[in-house]
Amino acid sequence: MEKTNNAVEKAEKATRPSGGASKTHKKGGGAQKKKSAAKTMSAKDRKKMAVAEEQKRQREQLRQEKREKKERAQAERARAQAEKRVELARLKAHRKAEKEKAKATALRERNRRIAEHKAQAQQLKAERLAKREMLRNETKKEREQRKREERAAVLAERRNAREQRQRNQQRNKDKNRGYGGWLAAVITLGVATLALASALTFTFLMPTETDGMLEATYQKSFYDTVDQVDNIDLNLSKALATSDTGALQKYLVDTAINSELAENDLQQLPLQDESKFYTTKLINQIGDYAKYLNNKIIMGEELTKSDMDGLKQLYKANAELKDALQKTVSEMGADYSFSSLMEGGEGNIVISDFNQLQNLSVQYPELIYDGPFSDGQNEREIKGLDGAEITDNDALNIFTEIFIDYNLTDVKNVGVTSSGVECYNVQGENDGELLYAQISKKGGKLIMFDFAGSCKEVICSSDTAIEKAEEFLSGLGIEDMKAVWINLANNVYTVNLAYEKDDVIMYPDLIKVRVCAETSKVIGIEAKSYFTNHVEREIAKASLTEDQALEKVSSELEVETARLAIVPIGNSSEKLCYEFSGTLDGATYYVYIDAMTGRQIEMFKVIESTEGTLLM
Repeated sequence: MEKTNNAVEKAEKATRPSGGASKTHKKGGGAQKKKSAAKTMSAKDRKKMAVAEEQKRQREQLRQEKREKKERAQAERARAQAEKRVELARLKAHRKAEKEKAKATALRERNRRIAEHKAQAQQLKAERLAKREMLRNETKKEREQRKREERAAVLAERRNAREQRQRNQQRNKDKNRGYGGWLAAVITLGVATLALASALTFTFLMPTETDGMLEATYQKSFYDTVDQVDNIDLNLSKALATSDTGALQKYLVDTAINSELAENDLQQLPLQDESKFYTTKLINQIGDYAKYLNNKIIMGEELTKSDMDGLKQLYKANAELKDALQKTVSEMGADYSFSSLMEGGEGNIVISDFNQLQNLSVQYPELIYDGPFSDGQNEREIKGLDGAEITDNDALNIFTEIFIDYNLTDVKNVGVTSSGVECYNVQGENDGELLYAQISKKGGKLIMFDFAGSCKEVICSSDTAIEKAEEFLSGLGIEDMKAVWINLANNVYTVNLAYEKDDVIMYPDLIKVRVCAETSKVIGIEAKSYFTNHVEREIAKASLTEDQALEKVSSELEVETARLAIVPIGNSSEKLCYEFSGTLDGATYYVYIDAMTGRQIEMFKVIESTEGTLLM
């Protein structure tokens, strides 16, 4: 047993602290070796480690830049797709309106020819009866005298026809000699331009109310308006219910399209402006606000609670419009005649209901944002008017002096206008045709005028129209104006002129001048935009060169011209841009690139229509 215990004791000693101390010593020795190795690491090794860390950081930075570039490309594709959808909808609406207009025009022409033929037939019948009665009692001497007079009349008619042909031939020679071609330039679409485009697209001679086609056109326009308001309601409700940014953009774009189509249909109804003013304003404001929010998303901005509150307010206002239109539909009855809208009167159910819709204007707060239909636009400062206030008698004298060559009679004051620019309204007559003008109370400037004289044919060239427009403005003391766009429609040239300084076009300072293509006389002017915006600006130096800005334009576009221009952004700001014009697939485009950031600010496409050349 003792031997056994001794053996156990020997085994226990072998596992006691001495063995543990040995292990600890070995472990401590390894740490010391590592420290020693770190101390003895060469500078070259440390440099390698630093280079490796820098390479790793650069790789991570490149990956981040690629991710950001991909996100920007996705945002740009989304914006381009949204713009394409809006443009396609606009073109579709425009073609639809043109088709309906052509149908109505063809029917009017057919009815006119039928009525004219009937009248001629009745006249010929009456003349035959009268001649038969005359011949029955005619003497031989009277018969010979009548035949001489008839032969003389035939000869005179032939002579007049020959002289007219000679005059027309000479006139065509003169016209071809002086025609200077089309001025390739562009105007930026603000509120006044959008209003002009609507007028150019939808203004036409009203057919008689007995036209069956006209009744059908009015009926279709009304019910299409109702449908589009329903679509706006649906898309706005979805926009408020979704949390997905991509889906929200789709609903906003669809809302903008529905708005434009509704406004298109509404303008074709023969309602007085005061009856449809508030309805049109609401529809336009909804569409414009939807575009504004969509652009914020495209630019990578987050929509605020205030943004969504504004959308919710417009949704509620549109819901009231929708209910009001449904009520009107239920009250009209199956035998309602839409042609009766031309007669006016409070007894007409549709007119009465539209007049009641003006109450919508006080049921949602004003929305002030960057857009042509913003409520804030009426509060804009009038920058281009100075001088003392004039009296109504002063306005008469200024009117008479400006239009001294128009041979006007019965010149008189006919009230005042307080919207935007405060003006005296003055009018005069020339051979039964009315000339109406507005003279600003401050400074006594001609803000607008319109002469009702008709222009029956095109005699003067576009170059002559531009020259006459520039002469007229110079006579008003408005200098340094450059023609940037000209359009011919209904034998009238509309010349758009913008202020130019240091070879930079100032599109906010725009004046539209109408020139009769038959007489070369100025028959209208719209200068409100000019007097609202015109100031002497300090033009900033562009951060980008023209070549750098050109790189931002699609390589598919064959660029032909380039220049610097100041363009309006909404109603509150302006930007210095490069304006590039070019062609793609036979169509002309104008692209505006921010001269500071390189972002595309706007793009327009030239559209040829029956009403001339338009920008969309």
